[in-house]
Amino acid sequence: MADFEIEALLQKAMGLKVTSIGKTTLERSVQRRMNALSITDRKAYVKRLKSSTFEIKELIEEVVIPETWFFRDREPFKALSQFLVTQWAPEHKGSLLRVLSIPCSTGEEPYSLTMSLLMSGWQADKFTVHAVDISKRSIARAKEGVYSKHSFRGDDIAYRSRYFQKSGKQYILSKKVQDKVIFHNGNVLDSSFLKELGTFNVIFFRNVLIYFDTHSRHRAISNLANIMADDGILFVGHAEANLFINFPFITAPYKQAFAFHKKPKQHIKAEATLDPANARPAPAKDKTHVSKRVFPFQKRESNTQPDLTLARELADKGKLEKAAEICEEYLDQCGPSAQAFFLLGIIHEAADDVIQSEKFFRKALYLEPNHEETLVFLALLAERSGDISEADALQQRLERLQGETHPNRHNS
Repeated sequence: MADFEIEALLQKAMGLKVTSIGKTTLERSVQRRMNALSITDRKAYVKRLKSSTFEIKELIEEVVIPETWFFRDREPFKALSQFLVTQWAPEHKGSLLRVLSIPCSTGEEPYSLTMSLLMSGWQADKFTVHAVDISKRSIARAKEGVYSKHSFRGDDIAYRSRYFQKSGKQYILSKKVQDKVIFHNGNVLDSSFLKELGTFNVIFFRNVLIYFDTHSRHRAISNLANIMADDGILFVGHAEANLFINFPFITAPYKQAFAFHKKPKQHIKAEATLDPANARPAPAKDKTHVSKRVFPFQKRESNTQPDLTLARELADKGKLEKAAEICEEYLDQCGPSAQAFFLLGIIHEAADDVIQSEKFFRKALYLEPNHEETLVFLALLAERSGDISEADALQQRLERLQGETHPNRHNS
């Protein structure tokens, strides 16, 4: 009962679906807070949570695991540049471009947006970048502007020598870039979210909705629509595009960027008049067949199911991007799958993305608690991170499972 109450409190505060991070991750976060408060009784901790807004925020800090890097996914940045040059700038000569990054985590995304604009020729006094995150700790780190090698990935990192100064093993961001970003602590689920700042022409809101429950997704999307300029553009994560189908947005014509524009107001009015609740039925003789419109990101029925065996083979050959694409297509068509999540865990582990790999492994284990390969990989990850007790617990769990599955294994 206590665990259910903790999950409910977090869901109300930040829209979190516990299944998206795994119960083990939540358990660790709760235990760290209980240890910090010297509380040994779970019910006593729940009581503290219910009576303390501060403690809710502290638990959120433990749950939120920042995982990002500079210029994460290049296509949205390329699409942004194209949109600004071909659509926005010609219609807003002399206007101030207003950009929003949420969640900004430890600053990599808003700083990437700033560098991207500067490199494309935008004058520093012609744009502003606002960055928002629910975590005060992440914002504090972002403001420092100091990063490790882990924040730079991919082959195209020429920007690093231009905007960073190396100091030992760290990279210090140029003050010119730092000064362009204005940070805010905020929650996208709040009804008054950023309303005091007016509207934004560009919004990056990527890889957030996948962690929200349905109600929270609707609130977040509605709040973003309220602060987005009518002719602006919104970028989301590739796994989130389907979530916008039933909202007043249309897909922007940029491949692999997963971007949206607002629907023109006249289109929304026209659709409202065609709502079945408002329309009178047409005479039978006037009825015509209208084909169902399929949006680019809408789930399609398909006779060919993505092949997870092929995804495994591609991953083994080092073709990680294609393997991940097949897994994501499988999840999109068939729903949650322990094997698909497991393969995504392997793929991210091979790409040295430890945090994401653990998240996917835990999703796989949540769906299939006796998934042997997942237990093996999680035990290895725990051992590498120095969490010996967790590694031992997973190993014992694996041995019990193998004993049950193969009772004569040790007698042969």
